[in-house]
Amino acid sequence: MASRPDIFDHSADFDPAGDLALFLGQIPAKWVVYLFTDADDQPIQLLCVKNLRASLKRRLGGQEIIGPSRKVNYRDLVRRIYWRRVDSGFEADLAYLEAAREIFPRSYRGMLGFEPAWFAHVNPDNNFPRWAKTIDLSKPGLLIGPLQDKHAAQKLIELIEDAFDLCRYYNVLIEAPHGRACAYKEMGKCPAPCDGTISMAQYREMIRWGAAVAVSPSELIAQTRHRLEEAARDLNFEAAGKIKQYLDQLSQFRKGALRYTRRIEDFRYLSLQPGGRPGTAKLFLITPGQIEEIACLIAEPIRCSDLLRFILARAAQAGIDATEQGTERIGIVSDHLFRAKRISGVFLHMDDLDDRALVKAFKELQKQKGQSPEQDDEDEGVVKELQQI
Repeated sequence: MASRPDIFDHSADFDPAGDLALFLGQIPAKWVVYLFTDADDQPIQLLCVKNLRASLKRRLGGQEIIGPSRKVNYRDLVRRIYWRRVDSGFEADLAYLEAAREIFPRSYRGMLGFEPAWFAHVNPDNNFPRWAKTIDLSKPGLLIGPLQDKHAAQKLIELIEDAFDLCRYYNVLIEAPHGRACAYKEMGKCPAPCDGTISMAQYREMIRWGAAVAVSPSELIAQTRHRLEEAARDLNFEAAGKIKQYLDQLSQFRKGALRYTRRIEDFRYLSLQPGGRPGTAKLFLITPGQIEEIACLIAEPIRCSDLLRFILARAAQAGIDATEQGTERIGIVSDHLFRAKRISGVFLHMDDLDDRALVKAFKELQKQKGQSPEQDDEDEGVVKELQQI
């Protein structure tokens, strides 16, 4: 288990017999992730609140009860408070996750407030490759995502199968080349590797092709649109209709719930989040399974070349962390990417990162509402809560 200083960078001892007002005067009225511990420094409760001072005033004032199954007054039990400042919802989610995992390893998963990131997986090198939705990112082969949820993952799989005429009946495929072809072969919607019409080696190449188009459909869409135009010029309306139908299928890739679809290796972003003061920004480098705060902008960037070189060099050094911890971090990023109303920063994919994009992202961040790190009122603003009961 990580030590308290590795998780939190501030602490204060609490004396229930002391002057509460004097104690609270030393506590910042800031957005934090914080931990209550008892006289033996054992964890009691982990919280994320937008005003630490207001939260301690309410909970240590003598009226608040830890419950519902444990009727204990906070003031009678708490002897130390640890905390870590955060300045955005994204940073709060990350800090809370890392703290919860270390402090409450057996109970934290159900209290995180975000879902795992879903991916579509296939290993083309298997004897009989098959697409499947998954949250296990340690599987060998191709992982495509993140997808908004398991339904989006299934939608992507069905779209790939339909667009590239892949086998729909795995129980028949595994009999190749001695299987009995299904009706999809008769309809011209499956090349029938099951009965040996094509080899499994050819079928594996179809799997790879479908995966490549799913993450980068632009070239095939352009080619298909050109074929449609040619068919229309030749007044070949039947062919044009079929091509139009295929074009509609291809146009669904990288749209809606599939809009962030990439290979797991390319899950790389730079996120700009609010800093500790208005007009500032924290920069987080996101690579597969890792999130690292790498810089802070105190004003709009003017000369970005050195900063960009540093960011790109750090990103190039990062591998893939497909452990449970890495998967959870990817889940946080996925959750923020797919929020209907983004209220937590700006995310730039590394492929789109340049001077102009960085400046534009900084300006966009300053325009976002609800991004102020200040919490001036007396509401503690509870965001997350996990207690040891």
